[in-house]
Amino acid sequence: MGAVRKLIDADTGEPIPYAPYAFSGRHTQVDKARVEAISESRAFTPSQKFLVLWWIGVSPEGMEPLRATGADIAKRVGMSTDAVGKINRKLTKHRILIVRGRIGSYNLYRISPYIAFHGTGIEQRKAVKTCNPPDIPGFDDNLPARWEVQ
Repeated sequence: MGAVRKLIDADTGEPIPYAPYAFSGRHTQVDKARVEAISESRAFTPSQKFLVLWWIGVSPEGMEPLRATGADIAKRVGMSTDAVGKINRKLTKHRILIVRGRIGSYNLYRISPYIAFHGTGIEQRKAVKTCNPPDIPGFDDNLPARWEVQ
């Protein structure tokens, strides 16, 4: 077995505390200010907000769509196919979801890369150039997040 290596602070010579990265599964970069704005917006119902969270969790890496129909999604989230379709259409209208393909007549979606992205920073920068920012009522890109320390 190899020797355990420790990180040492270059200025003080002291060991840097280490904690193993013990989280399970994939991880996603999330724009907290946009998610906060969606969560607090009265323009979206609780079911619509729930599906935004679900889409953040299930959207594949890069700009790939989730390869699932409305019926597939409805089974997974415990909603009717019609409800999922209506919600997905509204979220698409607000550019929170983006269409990235089709299965027959059904659109394939993913969360906007402005809201959440699984990939490198460079890949995300390229991804946001392929679509317009979401239209979240009450959100202003030029203002700091409400909870941001000034």
